[in-house]
Amino acid sequence: MSAHRPFDLPPNMAPKIAVDERGCWVWQNACNNKGYGQVGVGGKVRSTHRVAYELLVGPIPDGLHLDHLCRNRPCCNPAHLEPVTNKVNCERSARATKMHCAHGHALTGANLVIKPRRNGLTIRNCRTCANTLRRVSNRRSYVEALVAERTEAATA
Repeated sequence: MSAHRPFDLPPNMAPKIAVDERGCWVWQNACNNKGYGQVGVGGKVRSTHRVAYELLVGPIPDGLHLDHLCRNRPCCNPAHLEPVTNKVNCERSARATKMHCAHGHALTGANLVIKPRRNGLTIRNCRTCANTLRRVSNRRSYVEALVAERTEAATA
């Protein structure tokens, strides 16, 4: 891929880009609720990374998504974008590559549970958290049944 520069983009985009230390072309204007830059093109609102890629590299192949290799959603540097399938894009996501669960348990070895989903992707779960949730859920069910039993006995 040839080296592109932000000022190679149209005048409604180029001045709204700041280049950071990693070479990301960070969009400095409107972003959607997921953090991707948005720009008006031909009366429609489009994602800046898609517009930049199409203008400077060429069309995005049918059925492919642009993966931000830099993991920086407002970045619209075409050198940081790669057309990939949705499956590959999801597998590369931060959620798919994280090494610890929300409670700090390592997602490795016997503690990592990988479940296939209907859409062909997989989900990574923490066995320790799943076991804790199951125990708490069973305990709640037991306590609820015990309370219901005592309530019935008291009203009879």
